[in-house]
Amino acid sequence: CDGDECNPSATALNSALPPTIRNAVEEHQRKRKLEEPSVFEGSKRLYIRQNRELVKREGGFSIWRLDMPADGGDPIVEYRNNHRILFVDQLNKKTSHVLSIGQGIIGSAAEESKRARVNWEAGSSYLLPCSKGVACGWIHKVVDDTASRKGDKIISQSDPVKDVVIYSLKVSPETLQNVENKIPEDDMSCWVKKSYELFQHCLAKSQHHQEGGTECDKSEDSRNIGIEGIPLSDEESLTMSLIIELAK
Repeated sequence: CDGDECNPSATALNSALPPTIRNAVEEHQRKRKLEEPSVFEGSKRLYIRQNRELVKREGGFSIWRLDMPADGGDPIVEYRNNHRILFVDQLNKKTSHVLSIGQGIIGSAAEESKRARVNWEAGSSYLLPCSKGVACGWIHKVVDDTASRKGDKIISQSDPVKDVVIYSLKVSPETLQNVENKIPEDDMSCWVKKSYELFQHCLAKSQHHQEGGTECDKSEDSRNIGIEGIPLSDEESLTMSLIIELAK
């Protein structure tokens, strides 16, 4: 398990807690609901239809495939304890929008009201640098037909709604450091070597970009990075696509 990819059962977690701690947590939650009812208003049991599948894991690097059905309930949420590069394999923007999770308890009215659309393009890649403790997750929403009637841009029956498919390449900062200092390149498989090179290149470029901007630019960049990531070049996206094919 890579830490941010785990989604342990709440039931299993509760059963492992001592009764005194579990009772204290329940009492704290009860008080919070009384003090801040707006935070919990509209809260519901999570209903997740998204599917996450491990494609390959080796040497601390892993590739995951995320399938997001249309209006597929609640998002799979991960913590950004690893660096990751997202490759948008399938997304039809005529029929589908992708929303990033908002702040707050997932599935609550407050969190859903703060979800923001991401400007991803099919065939493109996006870097999300490690940001420990920060959650990320996305959800697929069908474009509202009535809101899309502008000129000739009308969704027709010839535009079927398909799942959004994302590939996520992950590695921890510690693994990158270990690869640089300890592992000979000859001992790496091809996809791991290319993954290492791509992360090193993209992280260095993103650091240079952030250091060169104004404080206003940095604040806006930070917001965008948290929602959709840093767009990579066409060449970098092609490299990411190749890495996925090599790992399959």
